[in-house]
Amino acid sequence: MSALYAIDTNLLVYAHNTTAPFHTEAKSFIEKAFSNYDISREVCIPAQVLVEFLNVITWSKIGNPLPLDKATIIVQRYIASGVPIIHPQATQLTTLFSLLEGMTTRKKIFDVALAATLKDNNIKGLYTINVKDFKEFGFLDVVNPLAIN
Repeated sequence: MSALYAIDTNLLVYAHNTTAPFHTEAKSFIEKAFSNYDISREVCIPAQVLVEFLNVITWSKIGNPLPLDKATIIVQRYIASGVPIIHPQATQLTTLFSLLEGMTTRKKIFDVALAATLKDNNIKGLYTINVKDFKEFGFLDVVNPLAIN
């Protein structure tokens, strides 16, 4: 697979929530990433990110949540766009347990599960606003694309 950088949930949420911080920047990044305009690395989206996007963008506690039917249409458009959607492999749990070694908190389990999917799919990078949440995974190049000048 030529897609080397995965897109994290927060970028999709910011891009589609007009009241979110960084909305304009995230929307611009996503549009460029999907058109490969001005982005030097190809992208993919983990299936977990699309599920998490549906959960977050429809949550009543965020400003301006979307109705589920509109959020579902957005996800279907991402799937139809042709960008690779990556899925957990059969080794997901083994990789997850390996990455959890030494961790003492449950707070990062979903981040670790995402990291395991990326590792098992040989994805070398992650575009996210939450860089600090993924820095401990030495196999990933973690980049905040909104901080790039």
